[in-house]
Amino acid sequence: MIMTSRPFFRGRLIAIGGNEDKTGERAVLKRVVHEIGKADYKVAIITTASEEPEQCGKDYQQIFKQLGASKVEILNVTTRMQANDRTFAQTIEDADLLFLTGGDQLRLTTIIGGSGLFEALHNRLEAGALIAGTSAGAAVFSDTMIYEGQSEDGLFKGSVLTTSGFSFVKKIIFDTHFMARGRIGRLVQIVTTNPTCIGVGIGEDSGVVLRGDGEAEIIGTGQVIIVDGSDIDHSNIMDIQPGGPIAVENVRIHSLVNGYGYNFKNRRFLAPSNNNQEHKND
Repeated sequence: MIMTSRPFFRGRLIAIGGNEDKTGERAVLKRVVHEIGKADYKVAIITTASEEPEQCGKDYQQIFKQLGASKVEILNVTTRMQANDRTFAQTIEDADLLFLTGGDQLRLTTIIGGSGLFEALHNRLEAGALIAGTSAGAAVFSDTMIYEGQSEDGLFKGSVLTTSGFSFVKKIIFDTHFMARGRIGRLVQIVTTNPTCIGVGIGEDSGVVLRGDGEAEIIGTGQVIIVDGSDIDHSNIMDIQPGGPIAVENVRIHSLVNGYGYNFKNRRFLAPSNNNQEHKND
């Protein structure tokens, strides 16, 4: 069990599994707005991951205006030059919510990673701004980011490709569209190769509200799967060739739904607060 008194990270994050309800109850997006904590709020939408950034930006702009935003700026950053343009950094410095849309997470890392905008995002998180991302926009939160790997090949060595993400959090790897695309094998492979990491598979229309104390709350209508490899006793990952099937013993898996939570510091499953119980991993 991991025990530490240091902050888990600074700031506030909401990772959304993609395909969140945008026209009905909008429970996930309404919770994002609630977490901002103020009525007169400003939003900056970063559409870099999207293949249709203009339409994507307009869709979210309309949604957040309907949900009460006083100002919504769209940052369609498509080049490294733009990512280093001070104007974009100034825009997010004035925002209460920074929202990263879905699409391709490699577009986010290759265009924004290491840029002035990247630095500004980290500074805003450090200052307490809320960063939310959906699909690719959530996958990039991790320090190690999955960017490729077919679901059906997830338990074959080398089939899951990773690179560095934005490192908003350490040793937590987010995967999205999780149940709809059957991605459990991807996270099992990741925690098998590095049991210090915790895999978080987020279902569609669901999200994880993660605060700096290391505790997370699940929101939305679907499920979030936690894959914990800290108790792995044996695996064959070192003994097989790339493409070989993986054997692993004692991977711990939790399924969480709206109102449940997880303590990433202590690796504990948290039951809903209304029954005031905490289930330990034993």
